[in-house]
This record gives sequence, structure tokens and C-alpha cells, in this order.
Amino acid sequence: MRTTKRRGRLWATCLGAIAVIATVGHAWAEGRVLTTSDVVTIKVVGQPDLDTATRVETDGTINFPYIGRIRAAGVTEDALARTIEKRLAARQIVTEPHVLIEVTNFGTQVSVQGQVGTPGAYTIDRTTTLPQLLARAGGLRDSAGTVTVLRHGQLMRYNGKDIVSGKINGDRIVMQNNDEVYVDLLPFFYVYGYVGHTGEFPLLRPLTVQQAISIAGGLSPLGSDSRLWVKRKSADGQTIEVPASLDDEVQPSDTIIVNERIF
Repeated sequence: MRTTKRRGRLWATCLGAIAVIATVGHAWAEGRVLTTSDVVTIKVVGQPDLDTATRVETDGTINFPYIGRIRAAGVTEDALARTIEKRLAARQIVTEPHVLIEVTNFGTQVSVQGQVGTPGAYTIDRTTTLPQLLARAGGLRDSAGTVTVLRHGQLMRYNGKDIVSGKINGDRIVMQNNDEVYVDLLPFFYVYGYVGHTGEFPLLRPLTVQQAISIAGGLSPLGSDSRLWVKRKSADGQTIEVPASLDDEVQPSDTIIVNERIF
């Protein structure tokens, strides 16, 4: 009895797997899902006068001779072909029509700007995730910070380093038509004066002035940890210079000035 039950469960599992494979194979065979601005060529076998090249309009429809407007966006090439066949036959325009559809220009486009290797507009002809799109755009530069996706007025922000490292599951972020991706410049701070290494440093995490000075090589023999100043932008956009302490938090674009100690 137990053997029979196990065999029954095994058969059920196998049949389920076969059904999944059949479903995926059928979806693949139906072709790409059409979207607005796609340009398609429609051929009716044996009826060259019905051959049509048309664009999927912003309302998601196309216009076909003798039929009028047909919904195209959101359906596959094969499904659209079957719909046209049914309407041609129903109106007795063609007996047993056979329709072939080919996408000649893809309408799905996204733009990538900012800190990537090759900014620009990219045409998408298949399912594409955010990491795949960034790779097509030449990858993130070392100076890349936050990755922002603008979609239908909504902003989605991701840490660029987390996308690259896989900390964020980028496979779940699928790009859509007219998405706008902007990769911000990584925030920096600057340290000048009596320290080991003056210059520009990436602000990768919250830092105090003391930690920032440590990153800059620490105080030089003549540097003072009590005569510190910070230059930063005020709310009205003006550059101000204020005294600072070691425990103050560093803000993006801060310039920390370490003065000479008084003997």
C-alpha cells in the first residue's frame, strides 16, 4: 500500500513538472509580448494586398485593413495573429487565413544616465532586469552611488554597490517601457590642512570628523584637533565656514580644514 502511494505521488510530481514545461514552452512559442511603439509587419499568406506595416499606438492598438483597430499591446505576436485570422474569417474577407507577424522595430526603451560607462537610451527586446540594463550601459563607475528608477512618476532608489554585490536581489527589478534610470555621483568629502593625505574621499557611511581625519591619514605632527573648521553649503546654497569638533557628523561635500596647532 505504501509503495502504491509513493508511486502515486511520484506520478503526480512528474505530471506537474510536465505541465509546467509545456506551459513555458507554449508561452515561448507564442513570441514576444508586444508593447506600445513596437513596429510590426503583418503578412496574410497568399494575400499580398493585405500586407501591413504598422506601429502599436499609445492606446495599445493597431489599425488593420478591413478590420479596423485591434488591441495589440500586452498580447503576444502569435495571439495577435490568431485574432486577425478570426476577424478576417468572420467577415469573410479571407477563407482560412494564415497570418504571420514580425516585430521590425522594438518600442520598449529605457534611458540610463549618470555614473555608468555608456549613458544613453537602450531598446529592450526581451525581459531585462536592472543589473542587466546597467551591464549593457557599461556597468557602474567607481564614483557611482545611489541608483534611482523613475517609473510613471514614482521614484525607486537602490544602493548601487548592493546591486553589484547581489545584496539586493536585482532579478526582481524588471525594467518597463519608458523607465528612466539615473546613477548618482557617490557623495564625497574633502580634507585639507595638516593631515597625512589631503584630498577627496568617498563618503561611504556616516562619519564623524575624527573618523574622516583618520581616513585622511590622521593628524600631521603640526596638526591640531581643536582648531578645526568645516566649509559646507547652507540651506540657501551659500558656502559657509563654521568651527567643528571631532564628534561632528560629516555631510556630503564637506571640506574639513585642519589648522596648525599653537605651541
